[in-house]
Amino acid sequence: MNYFDIKEIIEEYDSIVLYRHIRPDYDALGSQLGLKYLLLENYPTKKIYTYGLENMNNPDFLEDMDNPSVDIIKKSLTIILDTSTHDRADDTSYLKGLKSLKIDHHLESENNTDYFFVIESASSTAEMIALLAIENNWKINKKAAEYLYAGMNSDTRGFTINSVSSTTFDILSILIDKGINLVEINRYLDDVSKEKFAAKHYLASKTIFKGDVAYIVLTKEIKKKLGLSTHEAKDFVYILDSIKGVNKYAFFFYEDDREAFSVSLRSHKASIVEIAKKFGGGGHRLACGIPKISYKQIDEVINLLIKAKV
Repeated sequence: MNYFDIKEIIEEYDSIVLYRHIRPDYDALGSQLGLKYLLLENYPTKKIYTYGLENMNNPDFLEDMDNPSVDIIKKSLTIILDTSTHDRADDTSYLKGLKSLKIDHHLESENNTDYFFVIESASSTAEMIALLAIENNWKINKKAAEYLYAGMNSDTRGFTINSVSSTTFDILSILIDKGINLVEINRYLDDVSKEKFAAKHYLASKTIFKGDVAYIVLTKEIKKKLGLSTHEAKDFVYILDSIKGVNKYAFFFYEDDREAFSVSLRSHKASIVEIAKKFGGGGHRLACGIPKISYKQIDEVINLLIKAKV
């Protein structure tokens, strides 16, 4: 498939419902909402809906989901964005649509939809949605540009990861020309509550170092003490992002509903995705995760991280 093929599929349907993954980050939300406003701008007669069950983590910038009824979904094309596997979907009703389309950039994304479009080299799904618009000469309004920029910025850690390319910056130039306010959007992306700020620095003080690996373990007790939700907790992996001599890092956080630890793994150079796969996880070569491990397995994960070489 290519971007023109996606355009042709979209043009076949009068009603479209957009989905994303569980515990959405800004790439999931930015690609979802960015695509919504692209479609509203270029296909004003179509009905465009967003679907998601989890609350927005930044209501000043983001917006509520439409969450249409099952009857509407069954009469619609469903598009699921930035979601590698079925169990990562925020809601599985996307499979009830007339037809379903996946747009994603994760390694080994699961092919479980009627149409499947994955570019593993893309720096973000938001980048792919922006290219969808550019390649098809769609109009890009300011609202769409804001959301797409937010997704691109967030998933690339401010355009600093290896998958960022000259194409990424070409797209960024086009989005900036739509009149978006980078300073304002970056504040939305970076702002944290006083409580989360205090939690961040408390957790930083609990960092454990082993060789070129750093990690933090957020236990059930500490999570409750700090008043963190699982959605907030998973973002703290980036506390460890810029420590001299640390090349690989991990954040283990307890999830009450699973009664186990979820894991975020990151690396600057050495591939670590096989470690995630060993424990039932996955993701990108240098950024991946594990959905569920026991406390006893933490040392095993760390030992594998220590052994991971470029």
